[in-house]
Amino acid sequence: MNIELKLQKTPNECTAKEDVRNEIDRIDKQILDLFALRFEYVKAIVAFKRDKESVVAQGRKDHVINQRAAWAKELGLDEDTFAEMFRILIDSNIKKEMDLLCGK
Repeated sequence: MNIELKLQKTPNECTAKEDVRNEIDRIDKQILDLFALRFEYVKAIVAFKRDKESVVAQGRKDHVINQRAAWAKELGLDEDTFAEMFRILIDSNIKKEMDLLCGK
């Protein structure tokens, strides 16, 4: 799968506040599209899990959060902010996985 960023202007091409806001809106929509795709994989992994411990997978959870924080830092972003964002995302996914595992 090749995902292409769909923007109309680069930041330097924006000549008005509305241009910037429009591009941010486009980016945010694409981020949400990617989260939706990511969630399809979250649903798929439930087939390989049998109990709460395997759903929570604390070691994997810690690794993912730390890795995403490091990636954020490498990109000049605030690592604590992105660690918290992924913590929230993963906790939400764990809840959804538990619902799927329990047949809700």
